[in-house]
Amino acid sequence: METSEALLMTVGRVIYPGTEVLLWHNPHETFDRYLGKGTRFRLVLVESGTGIVAFGGRPHVLTAPALVCLSENDEPQLSQSRDLEAQAFYFHPSVINKDFDFCNVREQDQPNYWNDQMWVRPFFVREDRWTGVAKLGPAAFARLSRLFSAVSRELSLQRDGFWPCRSRSFFLEILFLLERLYTLADVAETELLATDTSLTDVEPVLLYLHNNYSQKLCLDGVARAFNTNRTTLTKQFHQSTGMPVMTYLNRLRMNLAALMLRDTSLSVNEIVERVGLTNPTHFGRTFRKVTGYTPSEYRRQYCWLLQ
Repeated sequence: METSEALLMTVGRVIYPGTEVLLWHNPHETFDRYLGKGTRFRLVLVESGTGIVAFGGRPHVLTAPALVCLSENDEPQLSQSRDLEAQAFYFHPSVINKDFDFCNVREQDQPNYWNDQMWVRPFFVREDRWTGVAKLGPAAFARLSRLFSAVSRELSLQRDGFWPCRSRSFFLEILFLLERLYTLADVAETELLATDTSLTDVEPVLLYLHNNYSQKLCLDGVARAFNTNRTTLTKQFHQSTGMPVMTYLNRLRMNLAALMLRDTSLSVNEIVERVGLTNPTHFGRTFRKVTGYTPSEYRRQYCWLLQ
């Protein structure tokens, strides 16, 4: 694929030589702080591992699989990671609508463009319910992986005269799935960190929790894993995240359980085990307290497989 990393576009070769498609695939995304700054939105598919990346003034704990939506103004800073692998698309909003630029795509009073604007809102809207990060269930991840490969293949092979249109169509399908994730973001928490303060002291603990939530964990055990005591750990963790260690872990587990209820047909008992719990009755009470629904009610309301 003929591309210019400086320009972040795909250029036609034999078919439509010189044609510029303002969409570029990066197969090895590293959250470069300045790549695409001021010129591209960035959609990152986190495929494996964990990491902590800051953007929009907030730190985000990433646990694969996940999607990360960055605006042209974001300067992501990856502070820690463990086996993190990701790929990304960099694109100009004119890929969605030829009349769009980074200014008018944000304008509210454009009834003729409202539908098209919905495709790009996840990249620059930041609210309590939407922070730019979407956690993915196995079905959504599998589908997005196939679509990422399809777009990359069309941009690379340019096998016939339809390659610009076909690559764009697959990319719009990705954005269609993203819009659904954005719309559903208010049914479960997507942001687990409750503070803007530095996470430096507890970043390893956060990655530990995200890597081991499926195991039986207790506060003393987590403290021993980091050669400290529960009092010191509790104080540092609360100062950095705004909540106790076990509260964070519980919220993480409920968030992941909600994701599996939305995105799979696994039984509730299996989901309970997958998130590191053993008592379905206690899980049900806790889940209802967090979401306002029983697990069965939540699945009926939000599982796209049933709809």
